[in-house]
Amino acid sequence: MSFACDLTATEYVLAAKNHIDSSNGFIKNAEYLIDNNPHEITTGCTEFGRLIKKRANSVIREVRLLASFMRLKPYPEMLLVGRCELEHHTGQLIANSLSRRFNMFVVLIFVEENYFIATEREDVTKFPNLLSNKENYVVRGICEFLGNCFEVRLTPDLVREDGDLLWEKYYETQFLQQRLNMNQFRRFIPKYVMKKANMKVESEFYEKVVVNSKNNRILEDFFKMSTEKEN
Repeated sequence: MSFACDLTATEYVLAAKNHIDSSNGFIKNAEYLIDNNPHEITTGCTEFGRLIKKRANSVIREVRLLASFMRLKPYPEMLLVGRCELEHHTGQLIANSLSRRFNMFVVLIFVEENYFIATEREDVTKFPNLLSNKENYVVRGICEFLGNCFEVRLTPDLVREDGDLLWEKYYETQFLQQRLNMNQFRRFIPKYVMKKANMKVESEFYEKVVVNSKNNRILEDFFKMSTEKEN
């Protein structure tokens, strides 16, 4: 019997290593299988092989979803900055994935008190060692460093102080209560990523318009309440 395999045994193990529950013992045993019985991993024909695949798929799913939905703030120095919450040790994997998509930029991702940085640009070979992991300090330090590396900058009209305002305007002008389709909303914006990818506007939309739909709220009510709260 033949089995269709999406990844190689090595690729599954490399992903599974980043799972929150993967201990040194687990990694050592998984690496042993790569050299001796890789089919146990690719086919999942043993309990341990299935566990490796399950953990790998969980890690891959997190990287794919957060790299797809995370909102990035651009800086003139060709820097994109994002923040997210993670279940696994995937911060660097997400930064690497985003840097391949935006290969003219440097990508900086903050996860709790840590940060991860990546780029595909060949004119940056290393980044400075910063004395603090605080977000404002790191962003300033990286911007200063990149300012001395790159001659090309983003134009002012491409750099927004608060991109959430644009998304609020989008929802305010495009939403129609009678066209609310929860299946489509969950399909295109899974609830999982609204929190993990720091999608504040979508989370507030979901809470006010969807969760409280029994009160027949509409999106206009949501933005009116947000404006009154700010004032």
